[in-house]
Amino acid sequence: MDSQQDMRQAAERRTNPYDQKAYTFEELSATYEGKYASELIKVLWEKRMPVAIPRLLEHASEEQRSDRSFVLEAVRTRGGELRHAAMALRADREVALAAVSQDWIALDYVAEELYADPEIILAGLAQDWEAITYAREEVKADREVALSALRSSLMSLQYVPKELMAEAEFRVALLEAVQKEPDRLQYAPKDLFSDREAMLLACRAKAQHVKLASAELFRDRSFILEAVQQSWEVLEYVPEEFCADREVVSAALEQSVYALRLASAELRADRELVLGAVRRGAAVLRYAAEELMSDRDLILAAVEQDFHWLRLASPALRSDRQFILEVIRKQGAALQYAVEALRADREVVLTAVHQYGHALEFASEELRSEREVVHVAVKQDKRALSFASKELKVDLEMLRVSSSEDCGKDRI
Repeated sequence: MDSQQDMRQAAERRTNPYDQKAYTFEELSATYEGKYASELIKVLWEKRMPVAIPRLLEHASEEQRSDRSFVLEAVRTRGGELRHAAMALRADREVALAAVSQDWIALDYVAEELYADPEIILAGLAQDWEAITYAREEVKADREVALSALRSSLMSLQYVPKELMAEAEFRVALLEAVQKEPDRLQYAPKDLFSDREAMLLACRAKAQHVKLASAELFRDRSFILEAVQQSWEVLEYVPEEFCADREVVSAALEQSVYALRLASAELRADRELVLGAVRRGAAVLRYAAEELMSDRDLILAAVEQDFHWLRLASPALRSDRQFILEVIRKQGAALQYAVEALRADREVVLTAVHQYGHALEFASEELRSEREVVHVAVKQDKRALSFASKELKVDLEMLRVSSSEDCGKDRI
């Protein structure tokens, strides 16, 4: 170390994270001498130990606690040190302002008459909204103080005079506070829950905040519709009557097809509504009414996105030969969801394996033993041979087909 660094370390105190005590470098070295190498002690000092903020007044003499210059220096470093200052200096405006500017909690220690000083309260509000709770009533009514408090946190709304809230600037600050701190809305004055614009902002931030709306707003159809248009999840918390409202549910479905699970039984059976939702996302099919599982257009709309949704179709539809043929011409693997009789239907199976050789897996045992069916499947995909009967798996002709360069060229 050079001489200047030696001097700084000799005067500087840092906090040891292991015992929370403040040390100079020399004191630290003496504490750990013989336990750790000097290089490790140096690393601890430089990398792990933050500079300790001195507690100048806590251990000061009565004379120093009454010394204005000494106290000013102390509170500018640590505002809370004001608690140890002489009473006269706690009533000194400059000293109090310096302390509160460094740490708003120093408001606990300033003389009570200074709670009537707007500048001191503003210094506290620059750090935390709770500074407003120290202010005298006339200061709470001060326009600059009230606006600063509201911009600091929605929690301060209860201390802002109602007459000020009618001003445009305060209105903007209120709405910004709702957006910034939606989780604190529950602690806000009840008047806010009747404020349509504020509650819409709250619902946009968190859907369940709709439950905080006043009884009048909570039953207001236009409010609920607008809230749902912002966030479909609002539908989960509204009265049942709105889950049976086609326009409200449609607005939710525009954002997420999963909103159908929240709809009334009647709307989940609404063919037009459900079909529109299925076209946007087949997964919604799981929430549709059972009677719609026999609707050809609806099931086809889902199957076109993912053939596995055929599993939800009614037995009657999965037994419909023409319907199944229509599906497997595009998705041979869908054969697995056809009824057993159709999986034993030669034309149906041939159609499926021509599109997707692996569909042979779902054919009846008899058809998996039929040479032409297996030939078509293997030609489409040589791996389909693994689903053929034992005899055909070792059939020379089939083995030649599976090893042919043309094998798989029919794959779609």
